[in-house]
Amino acid sequence: MRKTITILLLSILLINCKGDDYFNLGIFQAKNENYEKSIYFFTKAIEQNPNDNEAYFNRAYSQQKIGGKQLNVIADYSKSIELNPNDNEAYMNRGFAYMEIKQYSKAIFDYKKSIEIKSDYALVYANLGNVYKLINDNENACLNWRKSLNLGNKKVKRALEQNCK
Repeated sequence: MRKTITILLLSILLINCKGDDYFNLGIFQAKNENYEKSIYFFTKAIEQNPNDNEAYFNRAYSQQKIGGKQLNVIADYSKSIELNPNDNEAYMNRGFAYMEIKQYSKAIFDYKKSIEIKSDYALVYANLGNVYKLINDNENACLNWRKSLNLGNKKVKRALEQNCK
């Protein structure tokens, strides 16, 4: 009985949803790691408000968590950046998506853009170090890992110990 009432209430809610409602449902689903459902709700939010950079960002993030659709991820982060060009997280996450499909120069560009916007973000320096390592630029890899460590990211210690003098 309780389950039936919950489904009925959810159905009524969905019929009357607006863009913000869909967005909030997407956030709820993403927080519960129901990424397929979150993508559905973020898509609905975008349909209601095509200028909602947060909906594009979060749909990209949910797709990234599932994996395998990097071109969609990149497209959504790109739209999010178009709507909010000062979003360092969107640049960093798009850089990671580029790195996964081996478009290293685009990944480097995005990581540097993220740093330009927020220069004290340790994770982006770690990622930039990783992409430099992938292209065999050990000097820049070590430089960025050190910067990441200096900003408090202890996860780069192993990379530094194994690759840098």
